[in-house]
Amino acid sequence: MILIKAGGSAITDKKVPFSVKDEALAELAAALRDTEEDVVLCHGGGSFGHPLAARYNVRGAITTKAQREGVARINVAMRTLSNVVCEALNEGGIGAFALQTSAVMTTRNGIIDWCNDDLIRTTVQKGFVPVLYGDAVHDATLSFSILSGDQIMLHLARTFPGSRAIFLTDVGGIYTTDPKEDADARRIDHVTFGRLPFIEAGGSGDATGGMRGKLEEIARFGDAIEMVDITSLGEPGALARTLRGEHVGTRITR
Repeated sequence: MILIKAGGSAITDKKVPFSVKDEALAELAAALRDTEEDVVLCHGGGSFGHPLAARYNVRGAITTKAQREGVARINVAMRTLSNVVCEALNEGGIGAFALQTSAVMTTRNGIIDWCNDDLIRTTVQKGFVPVLYGDAVHDATLSFSILSGDQIMLHLARTFPGSRAIFLTDVGGIYTTDPKEDADARRIDHVTFGRLPFIEAGGSGDATGGMRGKLEEIARFGDAIEMVDITSLGEPGALARTLRGEHVGTRITR
C-alpha cells in the first residue's frame, strides 16, 4: 500500500483563490497510472480551504454565526476541489473515488476519534483509489474542527501498517530555510523520525500549521511505518521515481 498526500501548495496556487495546477494533477495521474501497488490519496486545501478558514476564523470552538458560515463554505469548497482532483485523475486513467472526509471521520478536540476504515479498505479492494482531503468535520467538543490532510495521513499509516508514505509539495523536501525566500536554502536529504521535532524547517504557515505542523505529524509515523518520502509534484518525473523506490527529495526513516 502507498499512502500519498498531495499538499495544497502542490495542486493549487495559494496566491490565487480557488485555483488549480492542472499540470500537477496531470503529472500525478501519469505517475499513478504506472504503479501497480494499491494507493490511498489524500489532498490538502490549498487556495480552496485555507483562505476561507482564515476569513471566517474557523479555529477552536465553533460558536459564532460567522464561524458556522465558514464551516459550511469550507465544506463546499473542499468538495469542489476534490471533484476537480478526481476528474483529472479519472481523465488520466485512474479510478479515483472521492470519500467525503466529513462523512467518514469525526474528531474530539481536533483529533480523529472515529473513521470508517472498513469503507476505505473496501474501496481499495474493489480496485479504486480512495481520495480523502482536509476538511471541516464534526467534533465532539468543538462542534467542528479543521482536520488536516497530514493528520489523516497519520491515521492511514496506523490503519495500514507497513505502507509507504509519500508527501508531495511544491518544493520537494524539507529545507533549512524557506527555499522560496532564500536562495541559499539547503535541502535535507535524510533525517530520522526522532530528529524531526528538532528541525527548524523553512516554510509558510497556513490554517493547519504549515511545515512545522507537517513535521510534527510525520514525526509520529515511525511507530507505524518505516519510511516517508517528501518529494516534488512539479519536478518532472520526481513522483514516478519516488514510486519506484528511488530517493528523490527528503527521506525520513527510523
